[in-house]
Amino acid sequence: MATQESTISLKRNNDVPSNATVSVASKLPMDLTLKLYTFVTRNELVMGGGTREVKVAELARGAKHFIVQGNSWAQNKGAHQQIVGGFAITHGIPKSFWEQWLEQNKESDIVVNGMLFAHGETASTIAEAKEKEKEKSGLERLDPNNLPKGLQKSDMVRQAV
Repeated sequence: MATQESTISLKRNNDVPSNATVSVASKLPMDLTLKLYTFVTRNELVMGGGTREVKVAELARGAKHFIVQGNSWAQNKGAHQQIVGGFAITHGIPKSFWEQWLEQNKESDIVVNGMLFAHGETASTIAEAKEKEKEKSGLERLDPNNLPKGLQKSDMVRQAV
């Protein structure tokens, strides 16, 4: 039987309106689903008999999830999202949700390296995205005219169908 160690609910801070939102900037090429988790204690069987208690992260009950758009789009088509400095901007993420997600993921590489960030003011998010335009995520499309060392163009030609 699981026992709840902590319960996550969307907190309402007295000095932040409950409808406050943030604009999230992402330099990831794919969409990212933000979810909240909570730790529960479970019993796990061990070799030789018996059990031990382990902490397991489970989706927080009743908590919503939000999708942050990535900065890529189909080749030869235009972007379907706002792109600034290589960052896709997603508007309308609840501030209380973002703060809890950020607390749970503060050591994630995408957060530590600044590939995902947010501000309450869209203008601030856009300004930071412009400042970080030259930073690379390592997930950019390859430029066939400027390939990394060790890679070369292929001589293969695709046959017309």
